Amino acid sequence: MRSTASNGPSGDGAVAPPTALWPCGSRSAHGFKSDSEPGLEWDADSDPVSLSIGELAHRCQVSTRSLRYYEEQGLLLPSRNAVGHRRYQAKDADCVGFIQRLYGAGLPSDLIRTVVQEWKLPDSAPRVEALLRTRHAELSHEVEELRSKLTGLEAVLNAVTGNK
Repeated sequence: MRSTASNGPSGDGAVAPPTALWPCGSRSAHGFKSDSEPGLEWDADSDPVSLSIGELAHRCQVSTRSLRYYEEQGLLLPSRNAVGHRRYQAKDADCVGFIQRLYGAGLPSDLIRTVVQEWKLPDSAPRVEALLRTRHAELSHEVEELRSKLTGLEAVLNAVTGNK
């Protein structure tokens, strides 16, 4: 499995090189496999070039509803066949895995859309890193606020129960 690490082996927060991230678009590394993460087990060499929405959903272990939502959000752009059915390419499986990881990391849809769109542009790694680091800082601030609230609640609970 290729590394997706947001944290380097030393846990220093180093961003993985762009080719390790399975993003949407031309930089996507096809043919990776993962035994541990749904949506990240695509082997492009052994699969058809064009998949239906159901086939892609099955391969990526997501619902067809999720794939439609990703399309509504501008995250996935399938082609359409002569009768209007969605058709997906191998790179779309990589994109679904990348999107799933971003949602799993707590990013909202609008930021995910920006990251996915930005990632497709040349020399985008520094801009994508800046977007993700900003979100990381926001989440870190929220965690600190929650810790402060938790400490306050514990003090109130101790006062109510007579514990100090």
